Amino acid sequence: MDSDTALRRAGDAQRLASDPAVSAFVGASAGSGKTKLLTDRLLRLMLAGNPPGRILCLTFTRAAAAEMALRLQRSLGKWVVMEEEELDDALAGLGFVADAALRAQARKLFAEVLDLPGGMRISTIHAFCQSVLRRFPLEASLSPHFELAAEEDRALALQAAQQLILAQETGPVRAAVERLAPLIGTLDRLRGLIDALAAKRVKLPPAFAEAFRRAAGAPDRPPDRARVSDEARLRAALSVLAEQGSAKFVERAAAMLGWLDLPGEMRRERFPQWCGAFLDGRGQPRAPGGLVNPGLARQVPAVLEALCAEQAHVLRILEEEAAGRVAAASSDLHTFAALVLAAYDEAKGRAAWLDYADLIHHTNRLLVDPGAAWVLYKLDGGLDHLLLDEAQDTAPEQWAIAEALTAEFFAGQGAREVKRTVFAVGDPKQSIYSFQGADPAGFDRWRDNLRARVAAAGETWREPALDVSFRSTAPVLALVDAVFAAPPASAGVVPAARTLRHDPVRAGQAGAVELWPLAPASDPPDPMPWT
Repeated sequence: MDSDTALRRAGDAQRLASDPAVSAFVGASAGSGKTKLLTDRLLRLMLAGNPPGRILCLTFTRAAAAEMALRLQRSLGKWVVMEEEELDDALAGLGFVADAALRAQARKLFAEVLDLPGGMRISTIHAFCQSVLRRFPLEASLSPHFELAAEEDRALALQAAQQLILAQETGPVRAAVERLAPLIGTLDRLRGLIDALAAKRVKLPPAFAEAFRRAAGAPDRPPDRARVSDEARLRAALSVLAEQGSAKFVERAAAMLGWLDLPGEMRRERFPQWCGAFLDGRGQPRAPGGLVNPGLARQVPAVLEALCAEQAHVLRILEEEAAGRVAAASSDLHTFAALVLAAYDEAKGRAAWLDYADLIHHTNRLLVDPGAAWVLYKLDGGLDHLLLDEAQDTAPEQWAIAEALTAEFFAGQGAREVKRTVFAVGDPKQSIYSFQGADPAGFDRWRDNLRARVAAAGETWREPALDVSFRSTAPVLALVDAVFAAPPASAGVVPAARTLRHDPVRAGQAGAVELWPLAPASDPPDPMPWT
C-alpha cells in the first residue's frame, strides 16, 4: 500500500470515529494518531454546537491531558486569525462544509473555552474524582478540607502503620507474621506487598480464609501423605522390579517396599524419601526410563504403569499441599494487611488525607450510593459527552465511574433532551497489566456493554480500527505483524478470529530490523571495600 492510500485510509477511519453524532469504541495501535483523534472529536463536538463545558475527556496521565489541552488550544487559536479560505480548508478536514455561521462559530470557540470556569474539562481520572469529591464532600462522608497526600507522606504513614502492627507481641497477627517471615524475607518486600494491597483495596468476604482456599484450588483437608494410589498393585510391581530390574532399580525398589512396610505416621515423616523415587533432584517428574529399566518395561508393562500412576498421585499430593500453603500465606498476609491498612486509614482520617486509591474508591461509592442519587442528577445535568483515552488501562472501579456518569445517556430520559455520546479509544496490546488494577479483559467487556446500551436506545454505534501507523516504517511493522501472526505469541494480543496488520504512512522510507543474538548476563562485580 502506497503512502497516499494509507493516508486516505487513516483519514477515513479517523473521520468515522470522530463523528460527533455517534458513539464509538476505537481499537487503535501505537502511532496511529489517538491523540489527534481525541482532539478532532472534541473540535467536531464543539463545532456541532455542543457547549464546551458539557464535554468531559478523561485521559490516563497528566502529560496526555496537557498534550490534548495544548493541541486543542493551538487549533482554536489558529482559527481566530486564519484567513477565510484557510479556515474553510481546516473545517473541511474535519468533515464540515464551511459557511458564514460555521466560521463565526469556529472563531468564537477560543474565547468560549478560555472563559470556562476551570477551563476545558480534560483531566486524568484521579483529577476528575478529586473535583467531584471537592464538590460533594459531605455526601461522600469526607472532610470538606481534605488534601491529597503527597507520595512521601503516604509512604511514611503506611510505614508507621506497619511498624505499629509489627510491634504487637502476641495474638493471631503475631502468629501470622511469624509464618510469613520465612516466605517474605525482608521488611522491604513486606512493605511492597502492603503498598500493593493499599493501592488495590480489594474487598474480601468475611470468610476470606475459605475464599483463598477455593481460589488456590486447595482441598478441604490436607492430603494424606501415607496413602498411595493402589497399594496392592504397587507392591506387586515393586516386587517384580526388585527381582528382575537392573542394579540401581533393585536397590530403589527395596527402599520403596521398605517405606510401604512402615506404619502410617512414619510414612508421613519419610514422605520426602518416597518422593525422591519419582522426582529428580530439581523436583521434576522422572522420565519413564528413570522409573523402570527399559528392558523390563517392555517385558512387563504393568510395572511401569503402576509406577507412573503412583508418580501422578505423588505430584497431585504435592500440588495440593502447595495450593494449601499459598492459601494459608494469602490468609496470613490479609490478616496482617487488614490491620495495617486500618491503622493507615485512621492516620489519614486524622490528617484529612486521601491517596489516589481513595479518590477512585470514594467517588465510586458516591456515584453508586442510592442515597446520593441527586449527586448523579447534578453531574448528569452538566454532561453530554464523555471521552475516555487509554481505555485498555481502565480498572474495573474506574469503569464503574464511567458507567455511572453515562447511566442516563441512553436511558431515554436524561436530565435534558439532547443527543449524548460516549467515546473510548485504546489498545489492549499496550495495556499496563495490573497497573492500578488495570484489567485488559475489561476492554472487550465494556465495549460490549456500551454497544448493547447504545443499540437499545436506537442510537448509532461504531467500532472503527486505527491500524495505519504514522510512526514506524514498513520493515519494522512487517516484523511486528510476523511475530504475532501465530500462537503462542498472538495469545492475549490478537483476538483468535483476527490477524494483526499494520499499514505504514511512511511507505518507501528507509527502515531496517537487526536481530542480535542473546547476550549472556555478566556476573556483577565484587563490591570494592570502603576506605
